[in-house]
Amino acid sequence: MRFRYIFLFVTIFFGTVSAADTKFYSVNSIYDISVREAYSICSDKNGFVWASAKTGILRLTENDCRLYKLPYDIAFISSRLLYSNNVLYVCANDGQMFYYNAVKDKFIPFVNISKLLNDKFLVVNDIQADDKGAFWIATRFGGLYRYYKQKISLIGRQRVEIRGFAWHDKRHLIVGYFDNVRLLDTETGTDMPLVKLGNPNALSKLYFDKNQNKLWIGTVSSGLYEYDFNKRILSQFNANVFPHQPVLAITANSDSTLLVGVDGQGIWKIDRKKANRIIDIYKEDIDNAFSLHGDGVYDIFCDRNNRIWTATYSGGISFFDQRPSLVTQVSHLVNNANSLCNNFINKIIEDSRGNIWFATNNGISKWDVRSNRWATFYHNERKQAQVFLALCEDNKGNIWAGTYASGVYVLDGTSGREIAHYGQNTGKSPFVNNFIHDIYKDSDGDLWIGGSGGNIACYIVKENRFRIYQEQPVSAFVEYKRGTMLLACSYGLCSLDKKTGVETILKQGFLAQGMTISNGETWVATRGDGLIRFNLATKKIEKITTASGLPSNFINGIMKIGDCFWIGTETGLCKFNPKNYSVTTYSSHLSLSRAAYNINAQCQLRNGSLIWGTNNGAVMFSPAAIRNVVSKAGLYLQDLTISGVSIKDNPNFKLKYPLDSLTEIKLNYSQNTFSLELLALGQNISDSKYSYLLEGFDKTWSQPNSQKIITYTNLPSGSYVLKIRLYDNSMDHVITERSINIRIVPPVWARWWFVMLMLLIVAGVIYVLSRYYLEHIKKLHIEKKVQFFANTAHEIRTALTLIKAPIEELNKDVAISEAGKYYLRLASEQSKRLSKVVTQIMDFQKLDVGKEHLSLCDVDIVNMIQLQKMMFESYAQSKNIELIFNTNVPAYNSGVDETMMEKVLGNLISNAIKYSHPKSRVTLNLNCTPENWSLEVIDQGIGISEKAQQSLFNEFYRGDNAVNAKVIGSGIGLMIAKNYVLLHGGEISCSSKENVGSCFKIVIPYKDVEPCSQVIKLTTSQQENDFSIEHSDLPIADQLPDDSHKRMKLLVVEDNIDLRNFLLFTLGNEFEVQAAENGQIAWEIIQKDIPDLVVSDIMMPNMDGFELCSLIKSTFQTSHVPVILLTALSEQADQLHGLGLGADDYLTKPFDVPILLQRIKSIVQNRENVRGKTLKMIDGEAGEEQIFENKNNDQFVKKALSVVRANLEKTEFGKDEFASAMNVSASLLYKKLKTLTDQSPNEFIKSIRLNYAIELLKSRKYSITEVSELTGFASAGYFSTVFKKHFGKSPTDILDA
Repeated sequence: MRFRYIFLFVTIFFGTVSAADTKFYSVNSIYDISVREAYSICSDKNGFVWASAKTGILRLTENDCRLYKLPYDIAFISSRLLYSNNVLYVCANDGQMFYYNAVKDKFIPFVNISKLLNDKFLVVNDIQADDKGAFWIATRFGGLYRYYKQKISLIGRQRVEIRGFAWHDKRHLIVGYFDNVRLLDTETGTDMPLVKLGNPNALSKLYFDKNQNKLWIGTVSSGLYEYDFNKRILSQFNANVFPHQPVLAITANSDSTLLVGVDGQGIWKIDRKKANRIIDIYKEDIDNAFSLHGDGVYDIFCDRNNRIWTATYSGGISFFDQRPSLVTQVSHLVNNANSLCNNFINKIIEDSRGNIWFATNNGISKWDVRSNRWATFYHNERKQAQVFLALCEDNKGNIWAGTYASGVYVLDGTSGREIAHYGQNTGKSPFVNNFIHDIYKDSDGDLWIGGSGGNIACYIVKENRFRIYQEQPVSAFVEYKRGTMLLACSYGLCSLDKKTGVETILKQGFLAQGMTISNGETWVATRGDGLIRFNLATKKIEKITTASGLPSNFINGIMKIGDCFWIGTETGLCKFNPKNYSVTTYSSHLSLSRAAYNINAQCQLRNGSLIWGTNNGAVMFSPAAIRNVVSKAGLYLQDLTISGVSIKDNPNFKLKYPLDSLTEIKLNYSQNTFSLELLALGQNISDSKYSYLLEGFDKTWSQPNSQKIITYTNLPSGSYVLKIRLYDNSMDHVITERSINIRIVPPVWARWWFVMLMLLIVAGVIYVLSRYYLEHIKKLHIEKKVQFFANTAHEIRTALTLIKAPIEELNKDVAISEAGKYYLRLASEQSKRLSKVVTQIMDFQKLDVGKEHLSLCDVDIVNMIQLQKMMFESYAQSKNIELIFNTNVPAYNSGVDETMMEKVLGNLISNAIKYSHPKSRVTLNLNCTPENWSLEVIDQGIGISEKAQQSLFNEFYRGDNAVNAKVIGSGIGLMIAKNYVLLHGGEISCSSKENVGSCFKIVIPYKDVEPCSQVIKLTTSQQENDFSIEHSDLPIADQLPDDSHKRMKLLVVEDNIDLRNFLLFTLGNEFEVQAAENGQIAWEIIQKDIPDLVVSDIMMPNMDGFELCSLIKSTFQTSHVPVILLTALSEQADQLHGLGLGADDYLTKPFDVPILLQRIKSIVQNRENVRGKTLKMIDGEAGEEQIFENKNNDQFVKKALSVVRANLEKTEFGKDEFASAMNVSASLLYKKLKTLTDQSPNEFIKSIRLNYAIELLKSRKYSITEVSELTGFASAGYFSTVFKKHFGKSPTDILDA
């Protein structure tokens, strides 16, 4: 018995079974690609394997394959790979070189040797690089070249063929010529001969074995040579056996062996220590899928994991692992009857005699392990089904075999002879079911037979009969306990009582394919739902799926071995530990990890080994010996795509280093959707899983899975750390881990400083809005306040006008007594005083609301003060006070607001006179310097107490002594003066002693401004002073003759009925007067009957005076009508606004009627002057200058002149034709021409005709008749009469003169 086990172990592990020890795996099959004509293989520092092929450069790792295209100028035949100084180079046979740019992840042109040498027919045989970065290039018939720092130089002789290289040491390079070998000193450039092969031994490959100090020389047609440096002996290797075909690849695969690639003869494994010893030969076998793929071997490469890679012409890239295989492959051998009959294995059992039976898709095979003899049954049988699905040995040693569509066969376990056949078509069969999926022997030795399409049968051994149970779609049986069977069905799990036949559905909702029982629980293999753990007592289930690490959710077989379950799936084999739910896969054993296992096709042999049926034979191994070897692995960052665009192709990113070397990635807020592609580097990691956690966003690690792309979308701005783990297939061991700092820069509006700025701005906006709201409220208050004061001033001034005007009229009456005149004069003075108080109140109000603005003008300060002194002299004399003015300069010009400064001076001087004692003195001292000017007003009056001086410039304040002295005052004059001085940037001060006097001093800085324009200015002295010139001095009656304006029509517009009636009364004596109560009614009157002049108030309801004036002056039909505005608004700005609208004059209430009359007559006189200019224009004496200030009037007259002159020859041209040509009515034409020229339309036409006629006569070119015709007269006689009447001379007199 011991000999039997030893023999079986040796058979399994040393390959005496019909299987090859070395299994080649094709890259084309693994990655589902098609690559042929492979030339060269190498690896880089990351562990990638690179291979050059006809279609490009392949980059390979355990679970990834990428093809890179070369940007060549001209297509080439072959290429070599060279990895030097951490850079991968590709050299084509025509001299084109490229290098791999890891930053851009593509190949970039490096240099074109043929262009450098200007040799279009250059052929590169080999290329090597030294530690300095210099390239040594072997060419055909071109010699040996060295390319370094963009310069190429010839080494040695030209026009010799260099076949290959091999480094002897860092300094010396072994150079192979056509038939000899030399040793080159790369520093000195000198060489020495080593070996002479002699014709026809053309050299093809060199390999230097440093360990043995031997040089291996491959030839084109003379086999393999070895040169011993120690003995200096050249010998041919096994000349009788080794093929005499091109040796293209030589590499060491171990310390004792070499692999030699021969074009057309595969790979020869030879002993590098023992001469002429050939260990193995690897060649392509079309009947063996795991043989070498292609015999034309161009390159052999051994990677860091001791895996051998081969490049062949017809098969592309393939590899094999050198480690001893712990798995034995049992498969069909073509044309070999002593092998498995079919590779698709559905069931495996070991009988009581130690033979192993295989149920396949084409018959049954029996393997006698001891003798390694195979027997086949029902193979290629055409009378019955060939597909066998179930096998079972009964207690007699017979084999029961279940088929698909042919029922059950019973075979003799020794001879294989058919004993019985049970099925639907046999006639003797007690049960009707040809589709048998499982045959199971229970503890009583009875056989359970089940499948699809028929009843369940149980063969009772003791009674030699079948018992039939109800139909169930059974995939597998298992005995739960004696008398109770569990059935794996297509709908779930079912139990069957053997004695009663009662069937109970335990669980539904999954397709059960197999099961096993452990510790009272059923573990069910399902189709698509993974492994199900079912507790029969609680009826609870638990699923173990790919999320737990299973290779697939399609579980085809399960066995309990020790404490673990071995599970066969559609995509490999694994071991499951139910204690910790860990899963172990065996990616290092490709025969286990790359197989698809069939349903319930597994068996544990008596020696403990496991054998599993797959779709490609069976695999057999010892579960105790099998281990998954995991090499050192790493995580490689393959690509980062942002919004679907790779970072390598994104122009917004300027990568300076390869993506894999990045430890920190900075993205802006619009790049917050990204995907990171990972690669696991290393061997035997195809079943590894990835797990990741984004610190700052994720709370838990992701479930480990095989997904290589990590995607995050719409990440908030912030700093994150992406941690990535690579787990082995058990998912409880971390192979490697790395992290990447990711910073998503927030948008400007999300940064803390911007938020703070926004908060400040919002606070500022709130503050501004609050201030604006308060200012708005204040403005509304101010506007209401101003409106109130304006209305009040208007009413007061209107009332004062009604008081003052009648008083002035009464003063003209000579019949009034002296007492009456006294009373009238007293009333007149008080009305003037009241007018001044109203003006001060308005000034104070404007200061209070901040509407006072400086209007600086260059003023002679000395002259201004001198005039103020003159104005107050009469007032000072009336109080017997001497007024003295002292100045240090005769003249001093500076920029001041003259109106404001006059008010300041008037207030200080009037106060000094007002509060001075009689027979005293008021002194004005002016001191002017280049920096400023100052004025002291010194009086000898009642003085001011020290307490009163502190509040002297406050509004409405008056000193106690001033009040007690019963001197009238408002208490706002000094406050106004102070504010006016401050507006000028000056200072005002006061020094005083009671009953001694006071000194007020103002200091105003010098300001250089432009001289003021000559504008209409109504000074304070003319309007508001108590001491203005008497109106009786104004010339009134001598301006125009009385009959010149008696016919004038005046329109008075005034909302105050008393003032309106008063004006009607006073103006009615000299004019034809109409009245209107507001601008709207006045405009209606004007449109019906255009007046000669309009006198209008400004502040009126519905339409004020400004609007009415603007309408009159902007309307063509009324633009010639003069307008005089009356208002209580005394500000210069208001006056200028009115005048700017076209008003002819402006009067401030209260006004004197004589002044109003004078203004009317002045306007009439101005119009007469304009008419004179117009007549000159008619006479042709005026040029193109503007005659009328109103543009409409000026254009009207000029148009009238051009229209008449254009129609002079037309006799029928009269007033109607004239009006039509002017596009106005005849009445309006008459009105405007009469107003503007004092001529009717006919007179206007006649004047122009006669003026033109005298010009023609004076030219003496035309006769009188011709002139009359040219000027539009009906006859020469009528022309002569009219001409003589107009000029006082006849036309003849003009011609004779």
